[in-house]
Amino acid sequence: MIRGLYTSASGMLVETIRQDMLANNLANVDTTGFKADGGIFKELPTMEIRRVNDGKLYPPRPFYKYPIIGQLGTGATFDEGYTDFSAGKMSFTGNNLDVALENPQAFFVVQSPEGVRFSRDGVFKVNENGFLVNLHGDYILGETGERPEILLLDGEEDNALIPGLAPIRIPADTKAYIDESGRVLANGEAVGNIALGSAADRKAFRKEGANKFKRAYGDVARAESNFLPGYIEKPNFSIVSAMVKMIEVSRAYEANAKVVQAHETMIDKAVNSVGVSRR
Repeated sequence: MIRGLYTSASGMLVETIRQDMLANNLANVDTTGFKADGGIFKELPTMEIRRVNDGKLYPPRPFYKYPIIGQLGTGATFDEGYTDFSAGKMSFTGNNLDVALENPQAFFVVQSPEGVRFSRDGVFKVNENGFLVNLHGDYILGETGERPEILLLDGEEDNALIPGLAPIRIPADTKAYIDESGRVLANGEAVGNIALGSAADRKAFRKEGANKFKRAYGDVARAESNFLPGYIEKPNFSIVSAMVKMIEVSRAYEANAKVVQAHETMIDKAVNSVGVSRR
């Protein structure tokens, strides 16, 4: 009886975590280049429940049968979270400084106050100092000519500029745009080439907030991709699918809650009613 109570309670906790993930995804439905969160859930250790004397060749009372009841689950638990790095749909904006990446494994390299970070958000602008930045004010890094093959080595600090990369500056009173090769042009003259990075293990990229990823481990290599000027990448999840899953989560949570209430009622009867002397 108590085991069933814990099983249902663990199910409620799992559905709460799923709901939080889905809610976060839906909150970013308009975030450019957003990558959806997901979770892996697993069954808690099961235990083999057997009747007394089960397996004995000659039970004390032959007319009794002692079948193996089997495994009784003890609930579910959250194992680990993950980020879905699949590409989202491309949406045309026509803006000169909007750009999307065709290669789903490539990321823009940006210089933030916290250090070098990576992003799929290709909505850029020119700040008051003439530098190409994203909507959060992070500098978009470009190649200065050296084109390093490895941007960050495993274990290397990421709080300084990478050799061979530098912020892209747009001359004053010029019209800037980005072409299919990633070049930034001002009045037709190239002023920079947008740098891209990728990791062999994309789990090495951990979400940090503000639509950016931080390298947690491993090397970050220089990446290649076709650029799609005038396009942005939409979030990589279906709103309809997410809403359907939210309904499923709500119903599963409600079902587990009802089981908890049923066990509470049974425990109350077991404590207060069973064995009560009646005269």
